[in-house]
Amino acid sequence: MAHFYVVRTKSDKTGPIEKKLFYGVPVTKGRITTDQLAEEIADRCSLTRGDVLGAVCEMSDIILERLKEGYSVELKDMGDLYLAAGSEGYEQAKDCTPHRVKAKRVCFRMGSRLRKEMKFFKFERYPFE
Repeated sequence: MAHFYVVRTKSDKTGPIEKKLFYGVPVTKGRITTDQLAEEIADRCSLTRGDVLGAVCEMSDIILERLKEGYSVELKDMGDLYLAAGSEGYEQAKDCTPHRVKAKRVCFRMGSRLRKEMKFFKFERYPFE
């Protein structure tokens, strides 16, 4: 099944003359909830929906705990989750104290299998643009 995209204009201000360029931007078909994910997984294996839901919820909690502890977390065949953090710039190293470094976001680095599979993703223009 193909992914939908729409065409959007964006200003390119990198050159001496501002240009308006057109870009294909993906459109999601919706959001899959944890409950829906658990139901699908349960249909594919011998676990019940409740077993899967419990495991997914615990996995979420453990991932959060490990990120807080400074680990990156591998999701088999998908990639790695890791923490991005930073601070403002300071003229002296001693001024960059622990309370000035803040977590910014959780990032995802694709694994090699996912990267290979993405070559086969297909796109169609969204029909209701």
